[in-house]
Amino acid sequence: MLYADSKCSLARSGYAYVEVLLSVVLLGILLVPALQALQSGVAGSSSAIATQQVGLRAKMEEVLAKPFYDLYKETYAAGGNTTSAVSTTFSDAAGSANRRVVVLYRFDTGSNGLSNNDTGLLYVQVYYESDGSANALSTLIGQWW
Repeated sequence: MLYADSKCSLARSGYAYVEVLLSVVLLGILLVPALQALQSGVAGSSSAIATQQVGLRAKMEEVLAKPFYDLYKETYAAGGNTTSAVSTTFSDAAGSANRRVVVLYRFDTGSNGLSNNDTGLLYVQVYYESDGSANALSTLIGQWW
């Protein structure tokens, strides 16, 4: 009788192994399309972000290609340095889709950035109006560099 029980125990463990093997095979077959759908979704969202960054970089390069004097002159036209001054000259037209906003102001490390003095440094920031300045590109440019 003891021998018969051990045979019965072996038969049960063999059946469980087949169940596990079958479930692993089915899981592997069903995961392939799910992972492909996930991969295409992730690739689609990252390409949109990359396209936005390219647009910001292009606008930043366009602004930085201007002579320093033109940028410096714009800090006066944009309202001075009491607040971050949006440049209407270098920003995209108001109301346009995917409007890129350019902010220019004179920079001084001793006064928390904003300055009314001629420090020879300008702060330039470019961002999409719809996103706000959270994903902005920023740089400092100098007159004497």
